[in-house]
Amino acid sequence: MAERIPPRNKVTLNRRIIYIMPTRNGLMFVTAAGLIFIAAINYAVSLAFGLAFLMVSIFILAILYSFNNLNQLHLASQASPPVFCGEEASFKVQLSRSSSKKHEALELNYAESNITHLDLVLQDQDNVNVFTTTRRRGDCKAPHLRITTYFPLGLCRAWSIVDLDSHCLVYPKPIAHVMDQFQSGASGTDDSAISKAGSEDFYGLREYVPGDSLRQVAWKNVARGQGMQVKQFVDYVDSKVWLDWDMFYGFGVEERLSRLCYCVLQLAKTGNPFGLKIPGVEIHPGIGVDHKNRLLKALALYGNV
Repeated sequence: MAERIPPRNKVTLNRRIIYIMPTRNGLMFVTAAGLIFIAAINYAVSLAFGLAFLMVSIFILAILYSFNNLNQLHLASQASPPVFCGEEASFKVQLSRSSSKKHEALELNYAESNITHLDLVLQDQDNVNVFTTTRRRGDCKAPHLRITTYFPLGLCRAWSIVDLDSHCLVYPKPIAHVMDQFQSGASGTDDSAISKAGSEDFYGLREYVPGDSLRQVAWKNVARGQGMQVKQFVDYVDSKVWLDWDMFYGFGVEERLSRLCYCVLQLAKTGNPFGLKIPGVEIHPGIGVDHKNRLLKALALYGNV
C-alpha cells in the first residue's frame, strides 16, 4: 500500500485513504453482543434483545465517529531544521480543519518512532513535530506518516498513511580529535594576516636589550644621538585556516567528513576565517553562522548521498 502513495506537500484526508478496523476491545465488544443475542434467543428475554441491539448500535456509531474524526483533516509539510547524524530529525507538520469539523485524540508517527498526540478542537490549525532517528547523512526524506485515532470509545482504529514529501538536512556526526595542527589567527574579523618574529620584513624599532645581536642595531639612529635601538623583523602568516580533505589521509570517507565536521564546529567558535577544500568543492574562508552552515551543508551533501 505504501508504494502506491504519491508524495504531496499538502493532503486532505477523505474516504479513499482512510481505513478502519476494530480493535481488540472492539472485537470483544462485538463478541459479547453476539453472545447476549444468542442467550436472548434461547431464553426469550426481551431486555437481552434490547441490550444486544444497543451494543451493535454503539459499535456502528463508533465506526462512523472514528471515520469522521479523520475525514477532511488537512495536512501540510513545513521546513525542518538540520540535525547531526544519529540525532532525531524533527519534521514539522501543519494540521488544519474546517470551521465545522473537530478532530480529537489524533496520533501522528513514523514507523518505529515515538507518537505525537494532538487535539484540533479549540484552534483551526496547529503545528506539530514528528520525530524519527537519522541513520545516515545527506538529504533525509521523511518516511510515510501515519495518522491514527481511536476516538471516541477505542472500539475502532481509524488511520491513514500519507507522504508529505518532507526533507531534512543531516550533517555528518562530529568526531572529536586534537586540533594542534591549526595556526590560530588574530581575533575579530581581520582576515588579512598575522605576524610572528622572523627575518623577512622590517616591523619597527625597540630599545636595545643586552644580548641582542649588534647586527640588528640601528647605527644611524645611534649616530644621530637617539640611543641604542634594535631593528625588528617579522614574517607574515596568513590567518585564514583551510580545512583540507587530505588532512585526514588514511581515513574512510565518512570518518573524514565527521572529523571535518568537528573542525568546522570548533573553528566557528573562534571567530577567525576558515575555508574548506574537499573533492569537487572549495569554499573560501569566511566567518559567521551562514558560512558555518554552508560548510556543514557541503559536508552533508558530499557525494550526493
